Amino acid sequence: MLAGIELVIALLAVFVAATVMGTVGFGFGLVAAPVILLFLEPQSGVIVVNGVITILTASVVVRTRQHLELKPVWLMCAGGAAAVPIGVFLLANADAGALRIAIGVIILVLGFITLFNIQLPMVKSAATGGVVGFLTSLSITTLSIGGPLVAIYVVAQQWPPQKIRTTLAFYFVLSYVIGFVFYAWAGLLHRETLVNIGILIPAMVAGLALASVLARRINQRIFRYAVAAVVISGSVLLLSRELLLR
Repeated sequence: MLAGIELVIALLAVFVAATVMGTVGFGFGLVAAPVILLFLEPQSGVIVVNGVITILTASVVVRTRQHLELKPVWLMCAGGAAAVPIGVFLLANADAGALRIAIGVIILVLGFITLFNIQLPMVKSAATGGVVGFLTSLSITTLSIGGPLVAIYVVAQQWPPQKIRTTLAFYFVLSYVIGFVFYAWAGLLHRETLVNIGILIPAMVAGLALASVLARRINQRIFRYAVAAVVISGSVLLLSRELLLR
C-alpha cells in the first residue's frame, strides 16, 4: 500500500495528471502510470490508475451530460466493450517486468505524438470508430493508457469542444466500469488496491479544480509541450528502472 514518500510522490503525480486530463480531456494514465508503477506491481498499479480515472471521468459526464450524443459514438463504445475481457486476461497473465516495459515504451511513443501533434489520417472516417474503440479499451484495460488514440479520433470528427470532452468521458467511464467488473471476476481487486484509490482521490479533486482555471487561460501549445515533457520523462524513468533491475 502507498505510504510515506511514495504516497507523497503518487499524490503529486495524480494532481498533475488530473490537471492535464481536466484541461485537455485525456492524458491521466500517461502522466500518472509511470510514477504509480514505480511503487506498485503492474496489476495493482494499472487498477489504481484506472480507478481514479473512473471517478474523474464520471464526474465529467455528470457535469456535461447535456452535450452527450450516443448515436455518433455507439460503434466506438461497442468496440471498447468487446476489448475489455481480452485486456483483463492479458493484465492477469502478463509478466510484471514485460508489462512495465510495454507500458513505458507505449507511453514514450504517445508522448512524442503529443509533443509533435502528429495527426493520423485514417481516423477521420467515422467507420473506424469500432477499431479505435477496441484498441483504446484494450490498451487502457491492460496498461491504463491509450487515451490519445481515441482523442485523435474524436477530434478528427470536428465536433464542438464540449461534445468531444463529454464523448471521451462517457467512453472512458463505460470501458472502466466494465473493466472493473472483469477485474473483480479475475480476482485482481484487493482491499489494498481500493484503499490506494481512495487516498489518491483528494489529489484528483485538487487537480480538477486547477484545470478549471487553466482551461480558460493557458496557451494550448505551451501546455502540450509541458505535458509531453512530463510524459516522456516519466516513461524514460520507468524504462530505466526496469532495465537496470534486469
